[in-house]
Amino acid sequence: MYFDALTLAAVAGELRETVVGGRVQRVVMTGPLSVALEIYAGHRRHYLLISAHPRFARVHLSEAKPSRGVETQPPLLLLLRKYVLRGWIVGLEQPDLERVLVISIAKRPPKRNTGAEGAPGAQLDAQPDLDDDEEEDGHAAGLPAPDEDVVRSELVVEVMDQRSNIVLVGDDNVILGCARPVTPQMSRRPILPREPYELPPPQEKRDPRTITANGVRSLLAEGGGAPAAGPAPRAKAQDLARALVGAYRGLSPLAAREAVFRAVGRADAPLAPDLPWEQVAAQVRALVTAPPEPSLAPGEDGPAAFAPYMLTHLPGARPVASISAALEAYYAPREQLTAHHQRRSALRARLQDARERLERQRRALATELERARELDRLRWEGEMIFAFMHELAPRQSELVVEGRTIALDPRKSPVENAQERFRAYDKAKGALEGVPERLREVEAKLAGLDETLALLELAEGYEQIEAIAREAVAEGYLPADGQSRKAKPPRPLPPLRLESSDGYTIYVGRSAGQNEQVTFRLGAPDDLWLHARGVPGAHVIIKSGGREVPERTLLEAAGLAAFFSARRTDASVEVEIAPRRQVRRVRGGPAGLVTYHAERALRVAPRPPW
Repeated sequence: MYFDALTLAAVAGELRETVVGGRVQRVVMTGPLSVALEIYAGHRRHYLLISAHPRFARVHLSEAKPSRGVETQPPLLLLLRKYVLRGWIVGLEQPDLERVLVISIAKRPPKRNTGAEGAPGAQLDAQPDLDDDEEEDGHAAGLPAPDEDVVRSELVVEVMDQRSNIVLVGDDNVILGCARPVTPQMSRRPILPREPYELPPPQEKRDPRTITANGVRSLLAEGGGAPAAGPAPRAKAQDLARALVGAYRGLSPLAAREAVFRAVGRADAPLAPDLPWEQVAAQVRALVTAPPEPSLAPGEDGPAAFAPYMLTHLPGARPVASISAALEAYYAPREQLTAHHQRRSALRARLQDARERLERQRRALATELERARELDRLRWEGEMIFAFMHELAPRQSELVVEGRTIALDPRKSPVENAQERFRAYDKAKGALEGVPERLREVEAKLAGLDETLALLELAEGYEQIEAIAREAVAEGYLPADGQSRKAKPPRPLPPLRLESSDGYTIYVGRSAGQNEQVTFRLGAPDDLWLHARGVPGAHVIIKSGGREVPERTLLEAAGLAAFFSARRTDASVEVEIAPRRQVRRVRGGPAGLVTYHAERALRVAPRPPW
C-alpha cells in the first residue's frame, strides 16, 4: 500500500483543524523509528503518531494513548524533549504535492537557560510532562506572542517508503537530529546533525491539478508518460494508470487506477487512441483538488487499502470518518503483528541462548558425575591392595584380582600404593559433593525453559509475550536490564477462562506463571487437571468440584490442552487427565514445573478457544 501525497495532504488538512495552536505535553518513542506527540488543543488531548518505518511510514492522529516502545533513550528523543516538549504547534506545511510534512514549533525558553552559558534552550529540558492547560515557568498558558522570545524548530516528516525519515531542524535550517542518519556515501542528499537541511528534490513531472485532455492524449506519443531520464518499458506504456503515474507528480498507482476507473469503467484500461481523454483529465483533477472523502477497502485479514477519496474501483469500500481513522485501521494491525513477530523472535533468540548455556552446564555436571565410577575404582583398588598385601613381592609392578589388573608403583610400598588411592578417592569425593543436586536443578531449569519456549510460540499478543519475558527474568533464565529493575511491574495477565458446552468452567494457563496459578491457586484438589503428554504446554483445569465431568467437556478441555501445547499443529494429540490432588510441584524447580499421576488419557484434535 502506498502512502501518497494526496493522503498526506488530507492528513495535513486534518491536523490544521485539530492540533495547530496546540501544545506538546508529552513525547514518546513508540519504536526505533517512530515518535508520538501528545498535543493539548481545543480542550482535549490529541495523539500524533509519526513513523519512519520502512514498511509502515506514515503520520496521522491516533485514538490510542502512545506507550514507550524502546528501552533506551535515543538521541532523537532527547532532542525532541529539548526543542519540542512544552512547545506550541504554530504552523504546518506540505511542500507542493510532495510526501513531506513540515511541523513548525515555537517554545518558550526556560528562564534558567537564558544566562551567559549559551543561547536560549541550550540545555536539555528535563522537566516533566505537562498536564492539561498547566502553566509553565511563570508563563501563562497560551500561544507565544508574535514578539515574544521563543526557540523555533521544525519537525520534518518524510514519508517516502524505504527512505522515510523524521528530521528535527533548528531555526537556522541546520539539522539537530534525525531518526535515520543518511551519509554522503548513501545518498547525494545526506541527512546528518549539524548539516543544512534540504528538501527532497522536486519530481520532474507535470502538475495533476492542471491536467488537460491534450496532456493525457500526449502520453500516447511519449511512450506512456515515461520520465525524462529514459523511456519506460513497453509493457508499462500500454497501461493508462501507469502512464499517469509516470507523467504526473503526486499520483500513486492507487489514485491513478481510481481516476481511470471513474473515467473508463475499468482500472486496468490500456493506453489507447479511443479513450475519453477529457473524462480522464477531469477525474484526475477531481481526485487531487476535491475535499477529502476517506475510505477503506476490505480484505481477508482486515483493510486492504485506504485513500482520502472514495475507492469506487475496489469492491466493498466504505467511507470512514477521517483519514487518520482510515490510516490507523490499516496500519495498526500490520505494525502490531510485525512488532509482535520481532519481539517474539528476539525473545526466542535470548531464551535459546540461555538454554544453550544451561545445556553446557548440564553436560559438564554429567561429566563430573561420570567420575563417580572412577571413585569406585580408586576405592576398590585401595581395598584390594590392602587385602592382598601379604602376597605382594617387593617392587612388584601390578596386581591381578578377579581378572582386573591394578598398576603399582614399584618404587613405593604396598601400603603407600593403597594410601595414594584412598587420598585420591577422598579428594575426588569432596569435589563431587553437591553435583547431583546441581544437576537436578539444571535439568529442572531446562525443563522449565523448554516449557517457556513452547508457550512463547503460542503467545497471541504483545502483552502475553511481555508477560513471558518478565517470567523468564523472574526465573533467572534472563538477566534483568536497568529499565526493568526500575519500572513498576504491570499487573499479571489472568489465565484464559472458558465455559464448556455443559457449563463447566475451564482455565488455561498460557505462561509458566499462569500454569502455576491455574493448577495450584484456581484448581482445587477435586478438580480435573489436563496436559498434553510428553511435551511442554498449558496446564488446563476443569472446575468439577468432585462431580463426574461429561465426556463432551472432557473432549473440549483436552482439545484446548492439545492446542496450547508444542504439538498444536498435529492432527491428534494424546492428553493426560489427572485429579488435581495427583499433581505436585517439582521441589526447587521453576514455576509451572510439576509431576503427576495420570488416571486417563484421551487422543483429540487440537481445538482453538474461538
